[in-house]
Order: sequence, then structure tokens, then C-alpha cells
Amino acid sequence: MKKTDKQKSFLLYYDYRRHLAMLNDAERGRLLMGLLDYGETGAEPELDGAAAMAFSFITAQMDRDAEKYADTCQKRSEAGKRGAERRWGAEEESEDI
Repeated sequence: MKKTDKQKSFLLYYDYRRHLAMLNDAERGRLLMGLLDYGETGAEPELDGAAAMAFSFITAQMDRDAEKYADTCQKRSEAGKRGAERRWGAEEESEDI
């Protein structure tokens, strides 16, 4: 996962509940800590069985969400720059009059 410097969280969806219910408490704990590590550093834990399967589909969604977040940040940055250019450009023109 390519985490941005600004990104300090990730989403867990309620849809995961039925999948996670198939894991025992220890597996869920290892999975959760693995997801936190992956989201923060990109490190992938050593999981097996159903926990590994859950990790794969959850991290795939995390990656899609991170990409969408980065795209949104970039679009907002560009819009802000355009708005600032219009604002400051308009003030410079009025000062010349």
C-alpha cells in the first residue's frame, strides 16, 4: 500500500463482519494487527488459512481506497491552485487601474 504522508487511517467496512466471524479471536487479532502494519508501513504479515484470505481482500480494498484518496487530494490541490491564481491574478489587475 502506498500510504501518503497525510493518510493516518483506513476504512473497515461492515460487510467484512460475516467473513471475520469465521475467524477465531486469535486469528482476528493477528489479522487486525497485520492490517494496521500494512496500512502504516506496507509490511505484510505471515498469516495462514482464512486469515490470509481475509487479509488479501481487505488490503485490496485498502489499496483502492488509498488510490482514490490520493487522486482526490491531487484534484483538490489543483483546484486550490487554480482558485488562488484567479484570486491573486484578479487583485493584481485591479491594483493596476
